[in-house]
Amino acid sequence: MLKKILFCIAVLLTVTSLYAQVENNTDTFAEDTVSANFEAAITCPTIDSIIQLAFAKKPIATYKYGAAGPNHFDCSGFVYYCFGQYGIKLPRSSRDMFLVGQKVRKEDLQPGDLVFFSRGKLEIGHVGIVIETNIDGHHNFRFIHSSTYKTNVRVDNSISTNYATRYKGARRIISCDGIGGDATILPSDTVFSDTIPPIPTTSVVAPANSQVTPATPQKPAPVPQQSAIKYHKIKKGETLSSIARKYHTTVANLKKWNKLKSDFIREGQRIIVAK
Repeated sequence: MLKKILFCIAVLLTVTSLYAQVENNTDTFAEDTVSANFEAAITCPTIDSIIQLAFAKKPIATYKYGAAGPNHFDCSGFVYYCFGQYGIKLPRSSRDMFLVGQKVRKEDLQPGDLVFFSRGKLEIGHVGIVIETNIDGHHNFRFIHSSTYKTNVRVDNSISTNYATRYKGARRIISCDGIGGDATILPSDTVFSDTIPPIPTTSVVAPANSQVTPATPQKPAPVPQQSAIKYHKIKKGETLSSIARKYHTTVANLKKWNKLKSDFIREGQRIIVAK
């Protein structure tokens, strides 16, 4: 009898150990920290600010069906709120969000893109914000979202079995032109072209013996001068106040230039310090 009890205990410990290993492997990419790859990928202050806000809400936000903030959210309410704080009006449901912006292939994802999943019988029933791409060399990604009543706002990855089989696609809402560029809200499924079609012209033949008055040359329009934008990569221990003193500006200016809603900044973040 004692041998049977000891055998059962040994089996139970083995199963528990194997389960723990599986759990650890599953969560390898689901940590709440961000890697250097994430920092390098951010080239747009607006997208950076949206992701900052999402992380700032994470410790205090709870999941609540039908809620869109400021501290209670369902999945689409969380995305709606984070984008809305920066003047980007999105539809309220994940199903309608899937119809705006541009369709993006998984291998072309960027931070700030929206990713969509099925939920129950709904083809589109869940949405999150991409924070890091190509985490494993196979175009998988990490995203932040308002998950469930149990887990609230958290970071997950597309490798997780819970999401890998439910992934339905992605949409890009914002585009930025280069580092520090202004954010552009993309119309639904815009088709970009690298060439501009020529403007059609009509040839006019002057009648015989007529005098042709030469056209007065037009002065080219003045080219607006670009302001000198300067950037600073935040180091450990720095605050907006210390950065403002260093560059002889104000905290208010830093917030305005970078569209920051609070004093929250992150090590490695790139911000505008002169404009």
